[in-house]
Amino acid sequence: MDPGVILRLGLLGGVLAAVYAPVLRDLASIWWSRDDYSHGFLVLPIAAYMVWARRSALRPLPLRGGSVWGFALVLGAAALLVVGAAGRAISLSGLSLVVMAAGLVLAVLGGSYLRALAFPIAYLLFMVPVFDELLVPLRWPLQLATARVTVGFLQTLGVSALLEQNFVVLAGKTLEVASACSGTTYLISITAIGLPLGYLVLRTWWSRLALVLWALAIGVMANWVRVILIGIWASRGGEVLHGPFEVFRAMFVSWIGVAALVAAAWGLSKLQGAAAPVAIAVPQASGPRGSLAAPHRGWQAALAVLVVLGVYTTLLDRGPVDPKEDLTAFPTSVGDWLGRRADARDAVFRVEGADQELVRVYEHPESSALQLYVAYLASQQHGKKIVDYRTAQLHEGAEIAEIALRPGHTVAVNRGHLHGPSGDRPILFWYDIDGRVITNRYLARLETMRSALVHGRTNGALVLIASERGDDRATARRLEVFARELLPQLRTYFP
Repeated sequence: MDPGVILRLGLLGGVLAAVYAPVLRDLASIWWSRDDYSHGFLVLPIAAYMVWARRSALRPLPLRGGSVWGFALVLGAAALLVVGAAGRAISLSGLSLVVMAAGLVLAVLGGSYLRALAFPIAYLLFMVPVFDELLVPLRWPLQLATARVTVGFLQTLGVSALLEQNFVVLAGKTLEVASACSGTTYLISITAIGLPLGYLVLRTWWSRLALVLWALAIGVMANWVRVILIGIWASRGGEVLHGPFEVFRAMFVSWIGVAALVAAAWGLSKLQGAAAPVAIAVPQASGPRGSLAAPHRGWQAALAVLVVLGVYTTLLDRGPVDPKEDLTAFPTSVGDWLGRRADARDAVFRVEGADQELVRVYEHPESSALQLYVAYLASQQHGKKIVDYRTAQLHEGAEIAEIALRPGHTVAVNRGHLHGPSGDRPILFWYDIDGRVITNRYLARLETMRSALVHGRTNGALVLIASERGDDRATARRLEVFARELLPQLRTYFP
């Protein structure tokens, strides 16, 4: 390749890395803190290796840059990054990086290169938490299935165990099959290893499909084995939940799954027999290979977009927005209810990284107590958001409840249940974004993006009211009456 081409590509790559450095930093934080995305550290090296493995196929390809479609992809990726940065949506920002990579290849190098590099570029999706929302509907059913399989296996072994939804009740001990134990953790990470393994080792479509299906099966079964082992360990008096030396943690069992995956790939490769040479069709160049005679505008336009994008995203956030008044000053009386302070650790639900939290227990002379939890974020960023995968559990089975503030004026909130070891607790909850009460978590994200783009701020709050007990009309009515008294008072605190 011409030295001038290499220099331009290097400059483009450097600017790309600078623009997306905050995105990569936030992604690395996810890889470090979440077991289901710890494989993210491997994705870039694996993708780079897959490109290097195809180097002999890339050398003869002609440069056909300057594609209008490539530039359209670059602009689309830029828009995704702006929206992702505005809404503090790392999924959109990370997706933008993948789309930008595809767009730059098409705009600067041409369609032949994009076709050759399509799989390594698409594989970059596994370093981005884009699968969270797709897997949310599977978490609760898999939690129940894992608990059911665990109890059945323990009973077969003669261990006294009972099943209560996603709780495994042992003699003197109760184990919760939490969301992190649903098995979706493995579905992502094991597939992220299985796909490149099949791409590099296997040649037929059926063997690659078989390996991916095997990877998904491993993801579920390895989790069952892990929870069963925890149950056996706990039933025999084990005090440390994850066993001696933490051997029953997700990471340890995932390596067992990877070993099984590698063994399966080896077996399938043997079934294929000796490798046959793969012929790659190379389009014929009408000009000198490796020159950018026509597509100068392609890389220049891409470079200009990246520079403008970097400047704009840097200036997008205008800083945190504090509440009108500190939440600690919130009245202890709400209507006929009298409140007392409570420890934040006793809250039925908490938002990670909240700038201010209000936890009160309000009592009424004629009814049981209610717990009020308010989390306020002066600004939202990765790991510190009002709406994320943790709040998804609040929406499970939730429905809309209309709160009549005055004649002709109602406010919609969410009515649902919060699952816990002591049973389900009836709750009302809603989001307050830029002065709007919002029930839908996706609309809350969109409103956060709009507020960032229009006003340069991302402050917001989550309000949750939980009943101590009860699941009847009287309980629902009590929650709604309290919410009707609460809403106008909270409005004076939020900007």
